[in-house]
Amino acid sequence: MIHYEREVEEVELIKAILDEMDHVHLGMMDEDGYPYVVPLNFGYEIKDNKLYIYTHFSKRGHKLDLLKKNPHVCAQFSIFNDFPDRPYKGHRHDYRSVIAKGIMHIIDYKDDPDTYTRGYNALYTCNNRDIKPLKDRKVIPPMYIGMIICDMDQVTAKSEFPLRKVEDVPFINVYEKEIDKKPFDISDIIEKRKSGH
Repeated sequence: MIHYEREVEEVELIKAILDEMDHVHLGMMDEDGYPYVVPLNFGYEIKDNKLYIYTHFSKRGHKLDLLKKNPHVCAQFSIFNDFPDRPYKGHRHDYRSVIAKGIMHIIDYKDDPDTYTRGYNALYTCNNRDIKPLKDRKVIPPMYIGMIICDMDQVTAKSEFPLRKVEDVPFINVYEKEIDKKPFDISDIIEKRKSGH
């Protein structure tokens, strides 16, 4: 990573970044040698040093065909805040991003109802939607739950503005701030990254 000082390594900060996202771009390898990328709703959890990303899809279609042939995927999350007419601390924009590589597991309710239910319910964590638990539905939806398992060493995150605590993760409204041309002091972050902590 070129701008290593922008890398976010702390799990609690990565979780807070993911909480700001409303969709994921899922990258798969297509048969023609080009990546095939689709935007999807998602849910997630982090446990046992792994990121679990849940999504859903139809029981037929191109995406499913590709995943059955090659379950290796890349999940990309990003949000961008642009303020070109009001620079703040030398910046004209800010962003948060997470990239995670992992293996997609296709979950059918009849084979694994517990994982399916956990994944289905987690889908409501994005977009701040109300949860309607699977047990409250009259029928099981005719879809698969996709569960991507990513080791945390295969998860990278970045932020243009420095993040030290969870409260730093949401974008600030620079239009409500006083004009400030002084760059961020990130000497502590640079030192922390150099020392490998």
